[in-house]
Amino acid sequence: MRKRVAGLLLSLALLTGCGTPAFMLGGSGDTLEGLGAKDGKDWTVYIYMAADNSLTEAADLDLNELEAGLTSDRVRFVVLVDQAKKGDSRILEIQPDRQGMNETLVSRAIDDQGTVIRGGEVDTGSPDTLKRFLDWGTKRYASRRAMLVMWNHGGATFSDPDHLKSFCWDDTSKTHLNLADLWKTAQHLATRTQFDVIGFDTCLLGHLETAYQFKRVSDFLVSSERVSPGHGWDYQALARTLSRKPDIYPRELATAIAKDYQAFYQKQGEKTTISVTDLQKVGDRLVPSVNDLAKSLSALVPDRSQRAALSETLYQALGGASGSGEGNAIDIGYFGDLLQQNPKLPKPTRDLAAKMTQELRRAVEANLTTGMPPGKYQGLKIYFAWNYNKAYADPSHQFFGTQAWTDFLKAYDKAQAPSGGGGTPFPNPGFPGPGMPPM
Repeated sequence: MRKRVAGLLLSLALLTGCGTPAFMLGGSGDTLEGLGAKDGKDWTVYIYMAADNSLTEAADLDLNELEAGLTSDRVRFVVLVDQAKKGDSRILEIQPDRQGMNETLVSRAIDDQGTVIRGGEVDTGSPDTLKRFLDWGTKRYASRRAMLVMWNHGGATFSDPDHLKSFCWDDTSKTHLNLADLWKTAQHLATRTQFDVIGFDTCLLGHLETAYQFKRVSDFLVSSERVSPGHGWDYQALARTLSRKPDIYPRELATAIAKDYQAFYQKQGEKTTISVTDLQKVGDRLVPSVNDLAKSLSALVPDRSQRAALSETLYQALGGASGSGEGNAIDIGYFGDLLQQNPKLPKPTRDLAAKMTQELRRAVEANLTTGMPPGKYQGLKIYFAWNYNKAYADPSHQFFGTQAWTDFLKAYDKAQAPSGGGGTPFPNPGFPGPGMPPM
């Protein structure tokens, strides 16, 4: 499986984003759409393939999948790839391989004149590398629509103690990116361009905090709440989908990615989750509903009996996670359902929980699970832990606009501390093991 938890490097991959670009490209005098018309391309897919780690061989596999699936000259894939060998960093424009799936790459490196690749090696854990690649790529390869794919290891909640989510580890440089880095890059791009879809081909990035950061630069997010199998996405299917229907709409493409992912692993009997989220609805409707609920939850915290009822529900919500690395996060929909079902909680709180789950289901365009308990994975998670990490409230580490949720977490953490007047029914380091019901 592709993941890194608490410093343990296993396997992972990352993003796809595409946009309906209509903003001006800095200094070019053309819009992305205008350049696309000259270029004749309907879609450009930018892939940030950070494989200077244990995913080196997986990178070769996915590059060959792209070559095997690409058959149309109306779409293109531009890949920044960095593998484990020193000096092997390069940018490829994927070419069709008439021999189909094999172990031979027919695509050749592009000379970017040192704009991105400097000295044959890049640090893919550096936000500057990501920024240079996207600046250069969106100017040189603009098209009617665009998709970004970030490909690398990703981490569980606070696998880096200072950051909610971390990813793109470069083992040579000993660096990695985090949500704050990605947010800054996204804001830089938002001044002049937008992607139609952003998706994480990775473990554990299916969080509301992730989705909110991209609401200004993308229309749709593809992500997984739980760990992902080692093969990652089916890139041959992705290239084939675009080749067969180059005028495909972003919503349809994002859904096709999710369906192909599920179908690929269903054949292998793998447990998976993947969802497609409408990012405008996340920003306009879902996050406000989370804030409203969080304010109601904060009001319950001072009352010992209501706090105990809430703790009971939180315990159940945390117990819904079934995979490694999923601790310290709860599924928004599952949590909302549990709140509604708890008669010990006030009706106004339960009504707000119903409103939140309604908005979640409006925002999640597709939610596909295989082998998962019904209702426990509904598309997006949000941070919660018995041991609250103060870095969550630090905007230099992550920012996502749900201040009311942060306030609730801090209030709850203070109340459950030994000096907080009794605390929750559960010990601070964790919660009861399987079969131990809440007190």
